[in-house]
Amino acid sequence: MKKGQRTLHLMTDDSTFVRKVQETHAPDGRYVDCKLILEIAEEIFDLAMAAEAKHIGATSMDKEGTPAAEQEEHEQHGDSDLFKGLSDIIKRISIETAYSDDVDTHSKTMSLLKSLSSYSWEAKLVLSLAAVALNYGECLLLTELYLSNNLPEQMAILKGMADIRQYSDMLKSRVSALNSLIKSILNLAKCVIEFTELLSVSSSLDVKASSVATDAIISATYWTIRGAVASVNSAQLNTKIGFETISTTELWELSSLGHKMGSMKEHLQSQLTFFRSHIEEKKVKDAYDALVFLTRYPPRDNLEVLKVLLCPNEEEQPLYDASNKTTVKLDILRKKTVLLLISGLDIDEDQDLVILSAIYKESRMHETSAENHYEVVWIPILDPSNKMTPDMEKILENKRTRMQWYSVNAPNKIDPLVIKLIREQYHYQDQPIVMVLDPQGMVVNTNAIDMIWIWQNRAFPFSQATEEALWKDGVSGLELFVNGFHHEIENWVKEGKYVILYGGDDVEWIRNFVSSTRQVKEAGHIPLEMLYAGRSNQKEQDMNNLINSIVNEKLGEILGDVNTISLFWNRIEHMKRSRIRLGSGKVGEDQDPLLQDITKLLSYDQIMGRWASLFKGNELVLTGYGNIMLPTMTRCIEALKENANKEFDVTFKECFDSSQIVDTPPIRLILPSSYERNISVVLCIECSRVMDKYILFSCDHGKQ
Repeated sequence: MKKGQRTLHLMTDDSTFVRKVQETHAPDGRYVDCKLILEIAEEIFDLAMAAEAKHIGATSMDKEGTPAAEQEEHEQHGDSDLFKGLSDIIKRISIETAYSDDVDTHSKTMSLLKSLSSYSWEAKLVLSLAAVALNYGECLLLTELYLSNNLPEQMAILKGMADIRQYSDMLKSRVSALNSLIKSILNLAKCVIEFTELLSVSSSLDVKASSVATDAIISATYWTIRGAVASVNSAQLNTKIGFETISTTELWELSSLGHKMGSMKEHLQSQLTFFRSHIEEKKVKDAYDALVFLTRYPPRDNLEVLKVLLCPNEEEQPLYDASNKTTVKLDILRKKTVLLLISGLDIDEDQDLVILSAIYKESRMHETSAENHYEVVWIPILDPSNKMTPDMEKILENKRTRMQWYSVNAPNKIDPLVIKLIREQYHYQDQPIVMVLDPQGMVVNTNAIDMIWIWQNRAFPFSQATEEALWKDGVSGLELFVNGFHHEIENWVKEGKYVILYGGDDVEWIRNFVSSTRQVKEAGHIPLEMLYAGRSNQKEQDMNNLINSIVNEKLGEILGDVNTISLFWNRIEHMKRSRIRLGSGKVGEDQDPLLQDITKLLSYDQIMGRWASLFKGNELVLTGYGNIMLPTMTRCIEALKENANKEFDVTFKECFDSSQIVDTPPIRLILPSSYERNISVVLCIECSRVMDKYILFSCDHGKQ
């Protein structure tokens, strides 16, 4: 066995070996078109292998039967000037690899790396391959010349060439191993170039990842060059006298090198896939972080933010104007407060749209008021993984033409990162939200839908600061709950009347409660009014039947029709959400009395279906569920007969406190999952114990 044919297991790819190879590296930044050189080298190898295979497979060859004659004419590579500075080094490497028989393959490889120290790793690789391809091609050209011109056998002997036609069968195993090795070398070389290109355009890898990538490239470069050196040695043997004695060790080394190249290519390809994925994830993360930063710290121009959110492809007219049935430029929103209505395509079934339409229409009626300085833009959120179907386009067209405001003209083109931002940063969970941008592009409210329900246009400019101020200084008590739903509320409050707001779906309980209340009113000559508010989750037909019974039996005033009652309960629900969202994160005793009253009202309505609240003028006295409010009212009849001079609210509270509580209902606080982040603990409003937490899944079949 020759000195250069040592077993491969003596050479390992440990860190010490990589460092030794790296010590030969001192690049000076010179440019080499690696892809072009590799392309030329690969073409030479392909032509040479085809020619060699033909000669070995044939027993005779005529002068016109050469591969060169059969090959189609190849396109000449341009940029000949590119190789003027490289041709000398390629020739030098070619000579070094061809005429150093007494040097082992590893030493040849290290020598080549040192002579190419000024070049990048991929340049070292392709220059070495070019030199090897040159040698490989020259060997096959000599064979081609010998076969095509029938040189005398004596000439072949003098040149050290053998008649490969006599030993074609013996050469097949060597040629097969050699060709397999060359293919593996080329595949690995392409992978190295692809890897280095990827790293050169990315700065997103950390130090550790960069080190791993560099080590992989260094190791792959060494073994690619080593395999190339071994291949040219084997190719030269094919044309020399004595080649017919084929060493088993030589074949084993070629095969082992080919296997090594294949394994390294698979490893490098997996690394390449990993780093490409890592780099892409980093690019997406950086783009997302930039988007978050832009919305948090806008450049004092709302158009900059709106362009990113609404038209990442820089469409000239990204908005659809429903009023004029045409597309318009984004400039129409410049320096205005913009309400971004974010929802799915099913928004028409939601009462949020009814309220928003009402306040938008009202704002247009007062052109000189501040409320006129806001616009609404509908952003339909579509699944980025699904294409826009004709049916979806019809639904979109139908719904946006019925709106009074602008909408995104091509919602399927909204950047998926924008949808991610809306979901993660602004907590959109497939229920409509209204995100508010001020004229400078600052997000001043992640969801103004609560305050829109509660205060309508009085909530302008719809910022969270405005919401907090309205709760602090705005209307409270009875007027907060029902003003705007019934025409007499304002008068009742001014006159200081007692008002009982009550609800439920048990008509028999309603009859008994109304009867007892009227007896109390007569017994104490109390200025008292009653107002029926229905039940929140009652079916429309059942609610209509209840309303008709109350009207026909003259059981008192009602809040309004079925739609009015539904709006009333939705508004109460939004009050609860607003208080929780702006609160301290704790719900219960000593935490926000108004929220406790709202929670009681909603809980009694949802669980018992019978409840009542007593107001003195605008002030809430107390709220109780039906099974205690009816006996309390009955007790008041006797209490007022005994002491008619005592204030009714005092008498009522005393009777309420002395009434025996039977079958106390459980208390429930139901919130969308997005509100969970606002609450750390919930205390029961009845017993002050920490409430248990459950997960509730609910479906309203598209109806609110």
